[in-house]
Parts: sequence; structure tokens; C-alpha cells
Amino acid sequence: MNAPGKFPPMLARAAVWAAFAVLCACGQAPGPGTDTSAAGGFRELTIASNPAGTHVFTVAGGLARVLQEDLGVRATIRPFSGSSVYLPMLHRGEIALGLNTGIDSYVAYRGLPPYENAMPNLRLLGMMFPLRIMYMVRADSGLRSIEDLRGQRVAVTFRANAALEQLHRGILATGGLTVDDVESMTVAGLPEAMRMLTEGRADAVPTGMNTALSLQVDSTLPGGIRYLTMGQDEARLSETMPGVRIVTVLPDETTPGVEGPTRVSWVPDYLNTGIHMSDDEAYRIIRTIHESWEELRSTYVQMSTTTAEAVAPADNLHPYHPGAVRYFREAGLWTEAHEANQARVLGE
Repeated sequence: MNAPGKFPPMLARAAVWAAFAVLCACGQAPGPGTDTSAAGGFRELTIASNPAGTHVFTVAGGLARVLQEDLGVRATIRPFSGSSVYLPMLHRGEIALGLNTGIDSYVAYRGLPPYENAMPNLRLLGMMFPLRIMYMVRADSGLRSIEDLRGQRVAVTFRANAALEQLHRGILATGGLTVDDVESMTVAGLPEAMRMLTEGRADAVPTGMNTALSLQVDSTLPGGIRYLTMGQDEARLSETMPGVRIVTVLPDETTPGVEGPTRVSWVPDYLNTGIHMSDDEAYRIIRTIHESWEELRSTYVQMSTTTAEAVAPADNLHPYHPGAVRYFREAGLWTEAHEANQARVLGE
């Protein structure tokens, strides 16, 4: 368990910038067409993110910093309760940039549940970092694997991140469970879920590992937290969740709640925009981020496992922006596999 108030140094530094950036954004909520100006170049860039305390918010702060410093424009974070709230704004061109999971990007682009209508204007700039998502419990609960959640109070539906419900159901399925086998709970978002676990009103909540919120819960609970390990039937997750992998997390000093080899889901988190952004603007944004990648990796622990080459995946399930394609071609990262995948997702 971490001592109260103690955070890994890189996470603490990142949180300082993120807090500063969002303070700059207060009162500056832009409307349609106010993020960029085609005539005069960038006027302002707003990056939509999840709430403070999440990996998404912290990484958004890092991106805002490099874009502001290198492009010389005002770059701010605009936190929302969850990405399900701001994905439609990206689709409509009301906000310039947003960080979204591969799951949310895919189902929104295709118009799959929980979205009623497709959002075909969404476009990918690059993969920023992976989220390792797993159910978290109190360390003194006696719960260790997904199978142990039968009959427990389990957060499944997040209203602010509605698409993640499919991931949560898929994780439960690896343990042979459905929502009928647990006391399924609906919460507004991750902060509420964390409070319910801390207050003893929930037995298990799904979360990204090593977020500021999870570290806070670990420091608050007597005995700390534990992450469950995936159930015995891991194939159930890959069958239902395209683009999601299962990886093994080993114990280390910076990750509380991991007592031994722990199998968790691996979900890409993308930087998205819309077709409303010009090719030149999209090109400059991803070029700036990619050329600053080693600095970002060394400063933001969430990005440390993503190599510069991994910023341009070839297995994404929604299309790249043409400006990003242009840059990745120039950088030598665009391959025949990328070309085939781009044609496939645009043609479906």
C-alpha cells in the first residue's frame, strides 16, 4: 500500500501540468469553429479528456504542453465526465481533439450500442498509450479472480463511458459470469465508482491500473487494494471485444494491488479528431507529438511503454485522418498493412 499522499514522481510532475492546463481552460469552453482557424492557422486547440485523476486527463496535459510550446498556440484541456459525452462533439467538429479508447472509437464510428447513430466523421491521429483495465477490490476482501465475483456488488455500467460496459461484460465472461450472476451496478463515472468501493458500497470496480484515483483509494483503504486476475476462459474477451488484448502484469514498486502475475485487459487509447480538421492542421499536430515522443515517454509514465513506432498502429478499427496518413508516410511508418487496413475500415 502506498503511504497517504505519495505518488510516483513522473505521475506527480504530469499532474502538475495537467492541473495548470485545466485551470487555463476554465471559462474557455469553445463552441463550434473556435478551436482552429483555416485562414490564420491555429488559434486555439482544446483537448477533451476524462476527469482529473485519470490517465486520460494526465496525458491530455502532456499533449497540451508540447502543442502549446512547439506550435505556439493556446492548448487547453477540457475535462468531461467521460468520453461518451464528448465523442459526438468530435463528430460534429465542435472540439478539436479528444482522447478515446479503441473500444469507444470503434462503436461510435460504427454506430453500435450504446450509440444510436454512427459517427463517420471521427478520424484517428495516433495511439497515445495503453490502458490496462481490470476489476479492483479491497485487499482484505478475499476476492482474487473474476470467478470470485459471483454474487458480489459489481460496477458494470458507467453512464459517462457507456461503451466500456461491453468490456466489463467481456471481462466477467472470462469467469463464466454474466450480469445476472452479480449484483450489477450503474454509476455516473469512475470517481463515483471509486467512492463506492472506498465507502464499502461496492465490492469491485473496473479501472485503469495506476491511475491517480486508484492510488488514492489504495492509500485510503486499510490494507490497500487488489486487482483481480482474468477468468479461466480468456478467449471470451477477444471474441466479444475487437482490438482488446490480455497481458500479464507483474508486481513492481509502482503498481499497488498486484501480488503476483495478474492477467488484465490491454486497451489502446487514441488521439482522435474529425474530418472538419484540415489536412495541414492534422499533419502538424501528429508531427509535433511524434517528434516529441521520447520526451513525452520520459515524463509521463502512462506513455512510457509506447514506442514511437507504436503511435501508428495498423490494426485500428476506425480510419486515420488524411493529415496523419501524410505524416506517417513521410516518417516511414506507413506500410502496406496500414494501407490495407485504412481501405478496409473506410469501405465497411
